[in-house]
Amino acid sequence: MKKIIFALLSIVALASCGGNESTSSAEAPKQDSIAPQVCTYSYDSSATEVGFGAFKFTEKKEVKGSFLKFTIDSTKEVAEEYYYTLFEGAQFKIDVASLDTKDQGRDLNIKSAFFGKMDSTLFIVGKVVKVKWDGLKQNGEFFINLKMNGIENMERLQFNLVESTVEIKGSIDLNYYKAQKALASLNYTCKDLHKGSDGKSVTWPEVNIYVSTKLKKNCK
Repeated sequence: MKKIIFALLSIVALASCGGNESTSSAEAPKQDSIAPQVCTYSYDSSATEVGFGAFKFTEKKEVKGSFLKFTIDSTKEVAEEYYYTLFEGAQFKIDVASLDTKDQGRDLNIKSAFFGKMDSTLFIVGKVVKVKWDGLKQNGEFFINLKMNGIENMERLQFNLVESTVEIKGSIDLNYYKAQKALASLNYTCKDLHKGSDGKSVTWPEVNIYVSTKLKKNCK
């Protein structure tokens, strides 16, 4: 009896190891392929700062300030690799009354003696008409149509991207906006304040532009 039982168990064991080879090597069910993540960039007004730097004294000391109220419209949502086209065609409007240099007396002088002497310059307005990008140097240029004192000029500003933050820098010459009278008015009002070590009162027509914004990165 024991021999019979042993024989039956042996047959079962052999059967469990045998069978069709294709059954034991059946392919595992395929997993669904994972689609690559797609990211885009868009403009974030809450993370944007618009600043400037004006110069006084013969030795050209820079005095920095900012505009606290402005709008930037007609931006795009673009693919991550084409982030630099995001502002192409964008229009902006800067409220001159929101000027802030952290000095109330200076702010009042600039608003009244400078902007107040210009023609219809409650706002500085403009449009980004063209964007150039250098992939090798990882920087680019904005070509901006800027209007101030009733005069429009094309300005060129440099920009780059560092970890989703766009830094824009450049300079403009106020002489191209026929602002000589406004500059003379400001220099007269701030005559003593603009005297350098040589005793001369100087207000320069050059103004630096500083804009920074942190783009929104959206990934799906």
